[in-house]
Amino acid sequence: MLLRALIVLLLVLNLGVAVWWWQRAPAPAAAATVLSGVAPLRLVGETGPRPRIAAKPALPAATIAQALPAVASAEAAPAPSAPPAN
Repeated sequence: MLLRALIVLLLVLNLGVAVWWWQRAPAPAAAATVLSGVAPLRLVGETGPRPRIAAKPALPAATIAQALPAVASAEAAPAPSAPPAN
């Protein structure tokens, strides 16, 4: 008996939800808002023009060469000696 009551309750709930979906008003169309300066989202598989990203300028060779001797001299410096034991 309990099983029959649960099945009837489930059927009544399903019918209630079906009527609710059938009777509700359609959702208003969403207006497309586009912010200026913001690229729209695209899926990975979509084709089309891609936004250009400014490349970061590379460091000149002279700057890198100046930084290398400072690192090499710091690595080659002898370790400080331990204090004498008492």
